[in-house]
Amino acid sequence: MKDAPAAEPGSRKPRKTQRDVAELLQSSAFDLFATQNYSSVRIKDIATATGLNSALIYYYFGSKEDLFIKVIESAVERAFVQFDDIKANANGPRDLIFLWIEIHILQFHLLQKLAKISLDYSSTNGRIASIDKAIKKFYEKESLILKNTIKEGIASGLFREVNPTDMAMLISTYLDGVLFRNVMFPNFKYKQAINVMRNFVFERLDA
Repeated sequence: MKDAPAAEPGSRKPRKTQRDVAELLQSSAFDLFATQNYSSVRIKDIATATGLNSALIYYYFGSKEDLFIKVIESAVERAFVQFDDIKANANGPRDLIFLWIEIHILQFHLLQKLAKISLDYSSTNGRIASIDKAIKKFYEKESLILKNTIKEGIASGLFREVNPTDMAMLISTYLDGVLFRNVMFPNFKYKQAINVMRNFVFERLDA
């Protein structure tokens, strides 16, 4: 996909590339789904928010359902891309657990929006299998990262003998709780809450 040419002095601004338009539609839809909910957001609302024609949404994504899936997949990918970027500096299982929890501070607002639109969608009638799968993907990957890292730490003698599945579930569930608590109480000190949980986890894990 080619980038638009730079504008010359006095000339019109370059036209947006297809990628620019698709990203604008996704970003605006993400914000609308997070502030409203899946069932109430209309294609027309997304078009109005972007100043683009509704037909472009159908052209790029096919339907509101497909756009919603893309929004979720994109948010999940962004979270894991940042984790992949920083985990190269991890020195063993303890650092990996630390960094996964840290992502929830660095990407708090992104993950909060993802959690909120997932919860709002789950309460709608007529659940759609493809959307359920897209939401489930995040939790499955998170669970796998946490369980495998804990198992590695136990095998190396760095961690105590704990149930990796239970510990992974505790971490994931607590982080979700922080995300939703901040939705209800915007002044909630989420960074402090996450750090308290991280200290608690390592008290239970460290050999």
